[in-house]
Order: sequence, then C-alpha cells, then structure tokens
Amino acid sequence: MKQKRNTFSIVVIAVGLLAMTHFLAKAQEPTPSPGFRRDIPLNINAFVSKIADQAVPFGTAMAAIGVVTMAFIQTIKDMLPVRRWFQRYFVQNWLKRGFSTPEAAFDALMSSERDLIKLTAAGDVDAFYDLATEQLCGQINAAAQILVEYPSRYRSLLDCLAAGADPEDIAKLVSPPDFVSLDRDALSQGQQKEVTAVFDARNRLSHYIQRNIDALQISMGFRWKFLLQIVSFAISFAIAFFGVFQINRPDHLVAGLLVGGMAGFLAPVARDLVAALQQLRKP
Repeated sequence: MKQKRNTFSIVVIAVGLLAMTHFLAKAQEPTPSPGFRRDIPLNINAFVSKIADQAVPFGTAMAAIGVVTMAFIQTIKDMLPVRRWFQRYFVQNWLKRGFSTPEAAFDALMSSERDLIKLTAAGDVDAFYDLATEQLCGQINAAAQILVEYPSRYRSLLDCLAAGADPEDIAKLVSPPDFVSLDRDALSQGQQKEVTAVFDARNRLSHYIQRNIDALQISMGFRWKFLLQIVSFAISFAIAFFGVFQINRPDHLVAGLLVGGMAGFLAPVARDLVAALQQLRKP
C-alpha cells in the first residue's frame, strides 16, 4: 500500500512539475510566430531544456519543505501528548460499542476504562495511552485473558471487549453452574454437557475478543496515519503556497498552487523514508 501511495505521489509531482515548467516558460517567452510553431523539434528541445534547468531546484525546494514539515510535526508530537489524546478518544469510542444506549454508555464507560487501565498499566492512564498502537492493543489482549478467567469481576469491561458476541455465551461465562469446577467423572451426563457448553462459550468469546482487539489495532493505526498525512499535506501546501505567492502575487498564483500541491504530496513520502531509515537503525 505504501509503495502504491509513494508511486502515485511521484507521478503527481512529475505531472505538476511539467505543468509548472510549461506555465513559467509561457509566461517568460514572447508570443511565437506562425513559423516558429511549425518548428516542432526545436520547441520540444526547448521544453526539455527548461525542465532540465528547473527540475533540480524545484525538487530540492519541495524536498526541503517536506523535511521541514516532518520535523515540525515530530516536534509537536514530542512537545504535546497528541497521540495520547487521539488514542484515548478512539479507545473510549470503541468501548462505547458494548452498550446499547448512550445513557448506559455514559454510566459504565468510566468504570470500564478504569478496569482496563488497572489491568493493563496498574492504573497509569498517561502511560497506557502513550504506548504505540501495537503495544497498546497487546496490553488490552493480555487484559482480555484475565477477563475470561474472572468474568464476573469485570462484567462491564467484558461487555465492551466482547461487543457483538452471542449474549448467551456471555451469560454462560459470567454465571456458570456450580458444578463446573468439579471432576468430570463425578458429574452426570447432563451436567457434563453443561460444562462442555460453558467451555465452548469461553473459547468462542476468547476468539471473538481477540478479533475485536485486532480490528481496534487496524482501525486506530489507519486513522492515526491518515491524520498525519492530512496534517503534513496541509502544512507543506501552506508553506509552499505562501512562499511562492509572496514573491509576485499576480504572476505566481498558479505556480504557488502547483508547488504547494506537489510539496504536500512529497511530505508524507519524506516522512515514510525517514521512518524506514529509523527502523533500519534499530538493533
């Protein structure tokens, strides 16, 4: 997916660069005569020469804007708990799915979140929500194993993590028969079937909860990356547009739009490249 997105960004930048070069060339050259229009090879050579002369400066400028944008976003992420705010908002909305009405969600959300933080981070809210998405979901998955072992203690949180599961399976797990812990040989045939039904419900709920947590990780990671791309595009576009537009407002409006758009597409590419280099540096 990243390779397709980077390829698309490069194509957009190349097309924009060609269009901008053509626009600037037309603005600088006098109106050609009819005889000049017939000389197609010379026109093509001149156009290619214009691209060769201006491609490197424009490419360098756009790369610089992309790096500055990436550094600005990283500084904001380091100075402000933006990721923590986003992930807490996202997880809270995800927990609300386990309640049928907004009133019930409002009453039980704080209790469910408190139990979740207690089981995952010993009550440290900031430390929990400041984790990377993969680590955060891994901690939730570890807490889910405790929920399955002691469902009656954390019934509200169990309803949140098992949202969409069969209510009968939840009821069997929360309220099992008294003889479920006895030796199977001491039970009647009917009791053995009930115990088997309880363990089957437990396995189904365990798998269902794991799939819900996987869906949370995929959705939250996608939204976070998409938000960063939108912000990087907006900042890069603003820097490039105002930088070009302030040089000569009447004549460089179109050029400012083109450069701003290309810089906006290049910023996520630069961010991905730096992230890849950081991953290579890790032991």
